[in-house]
Order: sequence, then C-alpha cells, then structure tokens
Amino acid sequence: MMKFAIPPEYCLIINAFSQAESLRGAAALLGMDPPALVRKVHKIAAEFDYLQKVGNRWMVTEAGRRIAQWTDEMILSQAELSEEKSVLRISSFSWLAEEILIPEFHKLQKLLKPNQHCTFKMNASNQEQELLQSRTDLVVQGHAPNDPSIAYKRISTHNWVVVAPYSWKKRFVQLNSNETIERLQNKPFIRHAHINPELILGFQPTIKSYVTTDSVIGLRSAVYHGEGWSALPAMAAARYLKEDKLVKLNIPTFLKDDVSVWWVRGRKDLTEIAKSTAKWIAQFNVD
Repeated sequence: MMKFAIPPEYCLIINAFSQAESLRGAAALLGMDPPALVRKVHKIAAEFDYLQKVGNRWMVTEAGRRIAQWTDEMILSQAELSEEKSVLRISSFSWLAEEILIPEFHKLQKLLKPNQHCTFKMNASNQEQELLQSRTDLVVQGHAPNDPSIAYKRISTHNWVVVAPYSWKKRFVQLNSNETIERLQNKPFIRHAHINPELILGFQPTIKSYVTTDSVIGLRSAVYHGEGWSALPAMAAARYLKEDKLVKLNIPTFLKDDVSVWWVRGRKDLTEIAKSTAKWIAQFNVD
C-alpha cells in the first residue's frame, strides 16, 4: 500500500503558514497552541525543505508553496465530494477555454448533469496521459488521440484565417488574393514557433516580425497590438473580427485541424457528455 510522502498534518501546517503572516496567526488557523506548533515546525524544517527561518519568522519555501497549493486543491476536492457534487475536469488548449468554454459555460452547463462542477485545465504537456492516469475527464484537442483505449468524437474541421490589425482594413479590403499577398510581403509576419507558415499559407512570408510566440493567444495579441500580420484558428479570431479589433485578409489557408473531444473508452458515464460537448462546440466554428 502506498503512503503519503509527507504527513497530511504537515501539509495543513505548511498551508497555514502560506496564509498567515506569523506563527501565532498560523496557530490560530489550525486551532493549535503556539508552543505545540513550534515543535512541529522544527520537525518539518528538519525533515523537509518546506519551511525555513528567516530572521525571527518562519517562511514557506518555493517547494512549500507548491505543497500549500496542492493542499488547497485537495481541501476543495474533499469539500466537493462531501457535498456530493459531480466534478467534470476538462482539458483544452488555452485559447479555446478563453474564447468558448469559460465565457459560454452557462450554456455548456445545460448539457451537463444538475449541479455539475467543472474544472478547466489548459495546455497539459501530455493530454493522453492526463486521461489515462485519471487526472482529467475530457480533452478537447486539434487532432485524434493515438492510444486506442481513448475514445473520441470529432467536432468539425477547424479552419485557420489570415488576420491583420484593424487599422490596415482600408489598405487591404479592396485587394484580391494575389494583390494582398504581394503587399503583405512588405509587412512583418508573426510566426507561431511550432508551425511552418508555408503549411498555413502555401508560401513563406518575406519579412519576419520581431515577435515569435508558441501560443495562439500570443499571436492574436501581437497582431492586435500592431506588430504585424499572422494566421489564427478561425474560432480564436471570431470575437476580435466581430468587434473590429482585427481584420480578415483575402488569402486562402491550407491548415485545417480536426478538433475532437477525447475520453477514456471505459468511461461509459462520459460518452453522452462528450458527444453533447462536441456538438455544442461545433456551433462556434467559423469559415
């Protein structure tokens, strides 16, 4: 049987010190006498690198802050379980959570079980392992999973669009595709660090922007603030286009993602929720 690497009582003590400004304050949070707490604090400091004395005060180390954060999460999870709330953990790329999942959650909630609580996780390094190790329940990704034990429902083909700062609109709105491309070759292109622009555009932009980013949100922010032009997933650009914060340029794109919802095949309780979520997200796709 596996045991805790650090006793739960120690976790609560570290968490109390992360919230209080003094030993006396931590003792009050814990309902302990300060002398009794001092003895435990010395023991924690001797066994683990989570508390250290700075001057006359006990301070939480960087490692201790991570333990305190984990403790907060565990306390919240226990409270939810004790209230018999159903928790659905959804992992997705950050721009989708920012643009759709969180702003439109009140609509998504209608598809879920009554009083179901949702936790959104963004940009986990290995989404398949997140599912298989039960650290999340649903994953929204731009491709199908590789592991056959993961079921998935394809949402739709997800298009990319070419965008520029809205201030460029008058100079580009009347141009055809070839004219637009020719004029853009004199403008800086903002690159996604992990995507070859030729896969999106069918050609290599001539001038590089001083900005390169590994996130769609970063691309959109750089274009919005006038650093140059770029390509974005259509759903990530939709609100900014509608609010006249960006302008869509007349250039065809070739990159299309098959956005899918994943869940562990053995989780029959999630099948209908996953399919309903996929259908709901599909309505936000933009040509």
